[in-house]
Amino acid sequence: MRFALAVLMVFFLTFSLAACSGTQAGSGGAAAGGAGESGSGSGAAGKTEKPASYKIGINLELTGGASVWGVPQKNAVEMLVEELNQKGGINGVPIELVVYDNESSETQSLVVTKKLVEQDKVLAVIGGGTTPTTMPIVPYMNQQKVTLVSVGSGDGIVEPASERPYIFKTPSNNNDISNSIAAFLKEKGKTNVAFMAMNNAYGEDGRKSFETVAKEYGLNIVATEKFGGGDKDMKPQLTTIKSKNPDAVVVWAIPPSASIVNRNFWELKLDSMLIYSAGAGSNAFVELAGPEAAEGTYIASGKVWVADQLADSDPQKELITKYVKDFESKFKTGVSPIDGMAYDTMLLLAKAIEMAGDQVNRETIRENMEKIQNLVGTTGVFNLSPDDHQGLKPEDVIILQVKGGRWVKAQ
Repeated sequence: MRFALAVLMVFFLTFSLAACSGTQAGSGGAAAGGAGESGSGSGAAGKTEKPASYKIGINLELTGGASVWGVPQKNAVEMLVEELNQKGGINGVPIELVVYDNESSETQSLVVTKKLVEQDKVLAVIGGGTTPTTMPIVPYMNQQKVTLVSVGSGDGIVEPASERPYIFKTPSNNNDISNSIAAFLKEKGKTNVAFMAMNNAYGEDGRKSFETVAKEYGLNIVATEKFGGGDKDMKPQLTTIKSKNPDAVVVWAIPPSASIVNRNFWELKLDSMLIYSAGAGSNAFVELAGPEAAEGTYIASGKVWVADQLADSDPQKELITKYVKDFESKFKTGVSPIDGMAYDTMLLLAKAIEMAGDQVNRETIRENMEKIQNLVGTTGVFNLSPDDHQGLKPEDVIILQVKGGRWVKAQ
């Protein structure tokens, strides 16, 4: 009996140890498989295991008023990811995109972002595609300590960087755009200027920026008007502006609102210079306004529309030329600076992931984003730092004009 009991005790002890060993192995496997959040894991032997994929979230305006931006932006990101994956991914790991539509809604933008972070466990998020859909998610992303790379233009998205450690963006700052416009107006002898803007975060940020810069250039703002993103007729505001007889009208808006302003401007036969912020830089702008109304209109923009007009010495020419060719070939439609900005978000994230080597996680991505230097994008050459989460220069913004139905470098 004593011998039988001893055998049974040895059996049960052996079984218990085996069960414990099996639990630990399972736990290690789960950690390695959690690629969305951690991006890497350790096996039983202590070796770093590559995850199945690196998950990146997409929160863009695929329907609603800003879908003229969101759809081509999604296409641009997907095109770059497809190219990266065809080359073996990053450090041998493919990129996996998790895409949601924020419906051009500030509320929905926060809803889908929470889903990406908490349910899908993504490493980083691209979006929103506008300032209004980005601002509501900035506090949340900082709280969750997950990197966000926005395609919104508002300076308040990333400034001050010390209070927004996880927030980055690719469009030029409104301050740089304002300086570009003001310098051009001064050069052309335009002194009295009217200002129009969408009644949202993007328009308000632009107004504050331009008013400050206008003073520095000695420009006199003779009228300031607002309009809603859903307004279909801006003639009342333009009629008021016409009565002030300005030398130029500066507009901070995105299509379709920007195009309606252009159309109404032409219908009222205003003869002032009409110049837009970079937000109007969608291919839909000229189409919606009508070629006749858009003719002669100016915009402060990136270089995507004028790739064939760039000097061979321009550091962006090679990349932009390839981007234009690849996008137009794949999607059978023209490119714009707006979708180029989204392309740049993925360029930045890919670089940050590459720099992390086999230690890819939410925190190493943020840390490496701040170390990116001399990365050529479609919008400009990015030089990021702990104090600068956008990384572009004023000279990355140029003035273009519609001539013969296409954008050309302004003379």
